[in-house]
Amino acid sequence: MAVIARRIVVPIAGKSELALERARRGAAIFTKAGAAVRVTKVIMGADTGNIEIFAKYPDFSAGTKSFITASKDADAIELAKEREGNPSGELFGPYVYRTVFGEITAQPVLVQRMYQISRQYLKDALALLPEARAAFDDSVGMSAVVPVFDPQMDRLIISYYANSIEHLGTVLDTQAMSEAFQAVATKASKFGNLTSARVLTVV
Repeated sequence: MAVIARRIVVPIAGKSELALERARRGAAIFTKAGAAVRVTKVIMGADTGNIEIFAKYPDFSAGTKSFITASKDADAIELAKEREGNPSGELFGPYVYRTVFGEITAQPVLVQRMYQISRQYLKDALALLPEARAAFDDSVGMSAVVPVFDPQMDRLIISYYANSIEHLGTVLDTQAMSEAFQAVATKASKFGNLTSARVLTVV
């Protein structure tokens, strides 16, 4: 299991570059506090234009210790003052998730599919993930998380990882459209609803 903290920045029109620069500074602070961090931008689908910072920890203890360390960091305090004095976007989170399947890879392109699933059907949905994984070759990474602290707790978020946008296009044309993957997606619809999908890139 890994623990993921997600922070969302919705840039103010005309201040996207400043919002991104601050997101990268924030990521450096989290990295210094012991997290594995990447900054992404949503480029397709739900939330297009948002900047998202993902910080990964091996467990909850490491995550909470890092949170305390980062909150006391002088650079973090200064960054918070700058945001208050000259906002560049709305900040949401951190929202917290735990992995329930697969591994989070370092590949720079992510496809995320978000399902609304009642707790009573979560075990059934998770049982389908190995079949979904088998529909893709080894060039595609895959992981799944569920919320721990989030406004929407009845969610299963599945991420697929690609090496580039071009690689993603090939995967979508072939493996994602394969009978094997479409069959497992149909089975999954018995247990929950696909509510949104999006593409993010590391920036």
